[in-house]
Amino acid sequence: GVNRTLVGKVADKIAALNASEGYTFCLIEHDLDYISRLCQQVIVMAQGQLLTIGPIDEVRNDERVIDVYFGGGKYQEDA
Repeated sequence: GVNRTLVGKVADKIAALNASEGYTFCLIEHDLDYISRLCQQVIVMAQGQLLTIGPIDEVRNDERVIDVYFGGGKYQEDA
């Protein structure tokens, strides 16, 4: 719900604080383009459970993530 200009400014500030001060941030966000700009590791949760963790490129291509977030599927924990 935040306008794109403000989102960009927030991202710039987060990146600057990480680079200059070494601060770590926990972001909760669904916009993968925004996340990919800021995060080295991504944690994906579905229905309150850990689905996957890894670099953004791996997460974007994970079939479970695609199914749950883009395909309307339901997360099924591996048996």
